[in-house]
Amino acid sequence: MLRAEKEQSVEALAKDVKRSSAVLFVDYTGLTVEEVTNLRKKFRTQDIGFRVVKNTLMKRALAGTPYENAGKTLKGTPTGVVLGFKDPVAAAKSLYESLKETEHLKVKGGIFENKAITAKEAEALSKMPSREEMIGQILGMIMGPGRKVAAQIKNPAGRVVGAIEAKAKEESK
Repeated sequence: MLRAEKEQSVEALAKDVKRSSAVLFVDYTGLTVEEVTNLRKKFRTQDIGFRVVKNTLMKRALAGTPYENAGKTLKGTPTGVVLGFKDPVAAAKSLYESLKETEHLKVKGGIFENKAITAKEAEALSKMPSREEMIGQILGMIMGPGRKVAAQIKNPAGRVVGAIEAKAKEESK
């Protein structure tokens, strides 16, 4: 790779990392080409990026950023980089689902909220509810009291109507 190509690659990596809400580093040693291709397809459908990069280039892309110390986990063979562009939890969940399917993937660490995270922290991130699930839970909590009030208002009115109907049935007999 020529120096100019390396510089372009580092710039592109830095841009991708900046616009990502989560970045996870993966050791993919032992995966077949078919498995990597399937992994890329799966991630692409969920707006998650996946790139294989040289560790030195990734370290250069992280240099001078708040998450520069995440580069300490980049050792050994080239690293697979999972980029969660929209939802950080979705990227982590999708990666950990893939870990169950392939025995060769290993999470090295990553970046979340502009700080370096360990593999254990990445796993904890994957167990959190997604953005959509969180919104649903919050809406459920907000709407809960309103439903209770509506039920309380409706209940006495239903009793009055029931009493009137019962009285009407008695009189018609």
